[in-house]
Amino acid sequence: MTRVSIPADWPTDTWYGFQRHHFTIEGCEAWLVEPKFPCPDHRWTWCTQWAEAFVPRVGTVALLEHGCYHAHVDVFKFKGSPTGMTVMRKFQEQLVSLGLAPKANLIGMSWGGFFSLRYAMTYPECVNAIYLDAPVCNAADEHPSAADRLTSIEEMYAMDREALRVSTMNPLNSAASLLGIPVLAVISEADDVVVPALNFDILEERLKTAGANIVKLSDAMLADARSTFGDAGGPKIFVY
Repeated sequence: MTRVSIPADWPTDTWYGFQRHHFTIEGCEAWLVEPKFPCPDHRWTWCTQWAEAFVPRVGTVALLEHGCYHAHVDVFKFKGSPTGMTVMRKFQEQLVSLGLAPKANLIGMSWGGFFSLRYAMTYPECVNAIYLDAPVCNAADEHPSAADRLTSIEEMYAMDREALRVSTMNPLNSAASLLGIPVLAVISEADDVVVPALNFDILEERLKTAGANIVKLSDAMLADARSTFGDAGGPKIFVY
């Protein structure tokens, strides 16, 4: 088995019982957490935003225990813009050069969902799978709760809301790019910050139109999710 070669001069600390290595890429703070017993294929997860939030809930610690590397780079200031995508691509190239698997498994919570979608739609060949948790999907979200988010995107992209509404940089308009990537989405209809009706619900319909197989996980199906996953054919989008 080949080894992942992490530079010895990268500062380290302990993260949930695992060794974390710190570095920078294009001036952005980044880190890589090393499992104690890596999988032979050096698979890895990448939390695109809020990497210190809800860590056990999203399964990151369990995945580390099962041999997955875990990584993060702070690109929040770019708001998923082309500049941010370039930094994220260089980050992945850096990790792959160390020996990690060529495709990443993205974890996208809220804003991180937006970054994950933007990255997967820009570089679909670089993404193995995506986990979305209350994801921002709409760059032109007009809900009052999204006012600050919309303003920051308008400023970073140099576009107004109408231009963002039709732009291919709005994930809602690039759904077909996801068809080769399995997605697990966790959505709450009670969410009044990232309102599903103006975000994932629209993306879901456009994925369906593009040919995705949408698997709704009811309580009963969740009890037997393993067979549900196995029986679903074609590109899979799981929603519950």
